[in-house]
Amino acid sequence: MGFEDNTRNAITALQYESGEPLDIDSLKKVLDSYNITNIDYNDITIYKSSGENIDSPIGNESGFDGAAIHHYNEEKGINDVYYIFRGTEVDLDAPEDVVYDAFGVVAGVSDAQIKHAQRFYKTVETDIAQKTNGNEITRYGDGHSLGGHLIVSVALIEKNFDDVRGLNDAPVNLKQLVDLDRQFSSYIQRKTNTDNISSIPQEELVLLARDFYATEANAISHTRVKGEPLYAQSIPYTFYPGAAIHYLGDMETPEFPDVLTPRTPWPGLTEVFSRPPMFGTFVSLGLGINADLDRVAYNANINHLLQFVTIIGEEMTVAELSELIGKAKDNPWAALSDMPESVKERLKEEVGLGHIVGGLWALKNTAVYEKVLAVINAKEQFDLHSIGTLIELYDQPGQQRVTYRLEPGTDTHILVDED
Repeated sequence: MGFEDNTRNAITALQYESGEPLDIDSLKKVLDSYNITNIDYNDITIYKSSGENIDSPIGNESGFDGAAIHHYNEEKGINDVYYIFRGTEVDLDAPEDVVYDAFGVVAGVSDAQIKHAQRFYKTVETDIAQKTNGNEITRYGDGHSLGGHLIVSVALIEKNFDDVRGLNDAPVNLKQLVDLDRQFSSYIQRKTNTDNISSIPQEELVLLARDFYATEANAISHTRVKGEPLYAQSIPYTFYPGAAIHYLGDMETPEFPDVLTPRTPWPGLTEVFSRPPMFGTFVSLGLGINADLDRVAYNANINHLLQFVTIIGEEMTVAELSELIGKAKDNPWAALSDMPESVKERLKEEVGLGHIVGGLWALKNTAVYEKVLAVINAKEQFDLHSIGTLIELYDQPGQQRVTYRLEPGTDTHILVDED
């Protein structure tokens, strides 16, 4: 049966350093608060990536932080394990999480945290198998924000989880899955006759992934607060696998601005053509159609930024990047000079003056201006992303969760009446 979802939410919150440490005492306090009093805590073992009940710490170099709670009672037929992965900790003195967000989740060129998450998972599984004589295990997974990205990615790769929940979670990145899941990589090659996923249209690649991971996706759901910032971002080569999205909060809350696209086109118009900007530059293409060059410039700037991030992520490890950021905080020029020559050469050759020109053009780009203004106007929605807000809404009496389920064979979620 396992713990109820609201209990699992509260246990997930224990993974954050700002809260109580995840141990037997804090776990008991959470379970007591949800009137769960029939637990024999001698049946509980807590594993932590920091080193508790495993041979040595896992994830110090990448910033990965995870825990597993094993509940085992042979007489009662209980053999449950709850994997809980922490979300982003914003700390400039230890910026590994922020670095991974950029180079792992967004660019897809770093998989350090997923590899450490897998290593932690395998370490725990080996120990549990020895203790329980190989009895069947029921596996649960939870993660908030970055932690949701990690637990869902591991669940897809390992293919043996029973119930996985992303809480205001970041998406999984298809580049990482192709690199880490050989079965998925082989499937993509068979279906497309190429191993270069950048040559495959993203819409096609997402549908292929949904088809391949259909069984695993049935065990995955996403719970998010309506209007929180992360879900609205159109990050290249990412998607949310799963059968359902459960929304909390006020359904009238608008979606947060997508900072990776300049503005929403008029209905029926293509990506390049949009409504006139407030102060923009246009070029007539005939037949009364004007191309919004500010929009094109915005996309160019974003493309330069993603290219910049990709190159650095391919050339440097998370640990090296974290050290570089630490130096940049005090002396940006020293950090720039310490950047490996291979990175400088690639940036010079592959980005070149275009990145500088794009940045200068952004000063006159009204699409950028409008996006900054939209983000400022929506700044109060940042609070909707926190695990605390999600728990508060989830536990609120009378809260009606709104559920969308995936339409088979597509990437479209449809509103359903749970009754």
